[in-house]
Amino acid sequence: MKSRITKIGNSKGIIIPSILLKEFGVEGEVNLEVKDSQLIITKVDHPRQKWAEAIQKAEPSDELIDDSTNDFDEEEWTW
Repeated sequence: MKSRITKIGNSKGIIIPSILLKEFGVEGEVNLEVKDSQLIITKVDHPRQKWAEAIQKAEPSDELIDDSTNDFDEEEWTW
């Protein structure tokens, strides 16, 4: 599929047909990279995107709780 580079303000741009964007499954922000004379467009990874789902699926674990004490806790810390 061909597209044309056009002037957009002080920049240049291309129109990406909506059918391609729909197939690609992307909206908003994307990563652009030039590699071997090719422009590569990839989805932006959002590091916390699936955290809520992961927390819902997680089971409580005593391994995450550290009840151990140390010398500082026992001898130096005061309330």
